[in-house]
Amino acid sequence: MGYKVINGKIEAYEEHKKLVQQIFTDYDNGISAWKIAKDLKEMGISNAKGRVAWTHATVGRILENHNYLGTEYYPQIIEPELFDRVQKKREQVRIDGGRGTHRPSRKEILLFSGMLVCGECGSTCSHIQSSHKKEGYGVPKWKCKNYVYQNKVSCRGGQITDRQAEEVCIKAINSLIQNPGLIEKYRETEQTVSAEYRRLNRALEERDVVDADASALTPDEITALIFQRAEERYRTLKVRDESINAEEMAKILQGMEEITELTDDLHRKLIQKILVYQDNTVEVIFHNNNRIKMGYGQEEK
Repeated sequence: MGYKVINGKIEAYEEHKKLVQQIFTDYDNGISAWKIAKDLKEMGISNAKGRVAWTHATVGRILENHNYLGTEYYPQIIEPELFDRVQKKREQVRIDGGRGTHRPSRKEILLFSGMLVCGECGSTCSHIQSSHKKEGYGVPKWKCKNYVYQNKVSCRGGQITDRQAEEVCIKAINSLIQNPGLIEKYRETEQTVSAEYRRLNRALEERDVVDADASALTPDEITALIFQRAEERYRTLKVRDESINAEEMAKILQGMEEITELTDDLHRKLIQKILVYQDNTVEVIFHNNNRIKMGYGQEEK
């Protein structure tokens, strides 16, 4: 809700964007998710799938969607201050309902959401609290969202605690401060397309030119293919803006001395993403596309 793929690029969809902003504003003003959903249904407003089907759960998912803060692929449509206030209200509702004591820290979710990525399969990491004794009861950590799929272990990627993620960011930023070459010298990336992108593109091209296949795919299936192709394109193609990002990073770090804690979302301004591997190592990728590897939770490798 709030976005649309236009010419292979994810852009804000103005009509839905205003609706998302209104949902956040209403909740911030004290209107419950249940009441928001009820009002949307009564007004006959359609959701992202074009259906008048709203529940407090669907409204809740919108209110907790970190993509609205802006990511590598999604433009920002919600201000951080409003998003933060809403998360605090959501957390208080859980606490008042007796469900807050088992929730991971909202601070860490805001700090690292969307940045931590499984180094084994490429999926984003989810924030969880361990329920296993050997992992430490109640320890908040990040684990590949595909770790368990359909009740089976699907990905054995690494996991990292909130504190370890914070330490990794601090070490990475200090590496930038101590090694100016990491800022000034950026890596040129060759724009290539993956085999999966070529397969999806070929399927759509064949559908367009071969009349005999007109009944092979339904309109919904064609739309799904277009979205899959766009997602694959964004996964494999990078805009060559590393030089611009390098200049911005240099401005941010100018005159800065070694840091001991994260403040003012500094890590998001400098770090694009962090790949988490099974062997307690990470690869930190900066916005200028330079990267460094380091260990965590043990002696650095």
